[in-house]
Amino acid sequence: MSSVCLDDTRNRAAIAALAFAAFLLQPTPARAQEPMPDSIEAAVAAEDEPIPPEDQKLMHWSDFDGEHATFHFGYNAMYDGVAYNQDPGSIAQWGDLKNPDSKVRDFRLLFSGKFPKFKHLVEWKAGYMRNASTNQWLWRETGVVVAVPKDWGYLFIGRTKLGVSMIKQMSGASIMGLERAEIEDMIIPIQNDGIRWMGYLPKRHLVWNLGYFNETVLNNPLYPFMDQQYAARVIWLPLLSEKDGKVLHLAMNLKYGNPKDGKTQLKARPEAITAPFFLDTGVFPAAHEKVIGPEVWYRDNSLLFGGAYYLVKTEASEGNHQFQGGDAWASWLMTGEVRQYNTRGGLFDFVYPKSSFFKGGRGAFEATIHATYTNADSGTVQGGKFWRVTPTLAWYPSFEFRFTFGYGYGVLDRFGTRGGTQFFQVRLQAML
Repeated sequence: MSSVCLDDTRNRAAIAALAFAAFLLQPTPARAQEPMPDSIEAAVAAEDEPIPPEDQKLMHWSDFDGEHATFHFGYNAMYDGVAYNQDPGSIAQWGDLKNPDSKVRDFRLLFSGKFPKFKHLVEWKAGYMRNASTNQWLWRETGVVVAVPKDWGYLFIGRTKLGVSMIKQMSGASIMGLERAEIEDMIIPIQNDGIRWMGYLPKRHLVWNLGYFNETVLNNPLYPFMDQQYAARVIWLPLLSEKDGKVLHLAMNLKYGNPKDGKTQLKARPEAITAPFFLDTGVFPAAHEKVIGPEVWYRDNSLLFGGAYYLVKTEASEGNHQFQGGDAWASWLMTGEVRQYNTRGGLFDFVYPKSSFFKGGRGAFEATIHATYTNADSGTVQGGKFWRVTPTLAWYPSFEFRFTFGYGYGVLDRFGTRGGTQFFQVRLQAML
């Protein structure tokens, strides 16, 4: 994609944004729509851990509700198994991948609490996680949540998500399939130190996430190693009806970053934790990184469709580079459950089965298909082009457990070699 094309895209996006802002300033007609879940606590929790109905909990020992303070303990554990079937091109690229292979995908301890006597919400949370890629322990979502007066949302101060991308903002334990798109892992860091404002204007059907992050304050760089980042996600909800079970979510994602030491590296695994980085640009000069990405989601009760596409531009005196990619999802909760949409965070929640297997029910079943595409080639930077299609089937005996089975077929085109790989995957998940 040429720079002219990207600049034209930005100009059109700017014109559309101005027109959208003008629309928002017009008087809003009354609409016969039902209120949707919008609590601050639920929005914060949906990014990391579930808040189930009381009658669905198998264990109650992890919560303390005092008059002046509350305390919650939770955990999330995932274990992945992967088998590969490679064609000659894939073997030429990677040799014979270890087959089969398995690994702890995620293990984290979660703590949170709030102060019921305070006039405005003040909540703290902490997450301590074993990084599956580096086998190191590190702090994840950790900080203080403070409500903004007059019910304009809340501020999260500390280590938190960027706020960009529906799927990145949802918990990795709650997304429909197995993994996020490669382009999102490349450009949207999951850990960021700074401040994020999440708000909602019900009469305008407008949700926003705005954030500023600075890794130089604590001198604790986090991949992809940005000194500063500015992020925005603005969502318009033209259709929002709990009565009809329908949601239409239209969003624009924006990010501006200053890579550490004037260089960056974009890399991603092919949606399998035991695989090498199929996509990898290597380190190259980049003084600034700009990202723009439209996002569309539609929910009709148990059916959910959506996705996003991102245009990325890095700038440096040595030369600019452009990358792109995105994904599309389709999900069906076959047992009739509905993923709640949280208007405070602009995201879909965990799956809570209608009937627990441990109480004589069947749990919940979800069928999903996920398609991804990433182009990480630009001039002298050759990170590769990769696409993958992945159907999955998940069983939730209760909200605490999930078993996911998936088959994926992906093709990597890099350095003049085209290789196809089949992925046979299973995930065991437990959380509290």
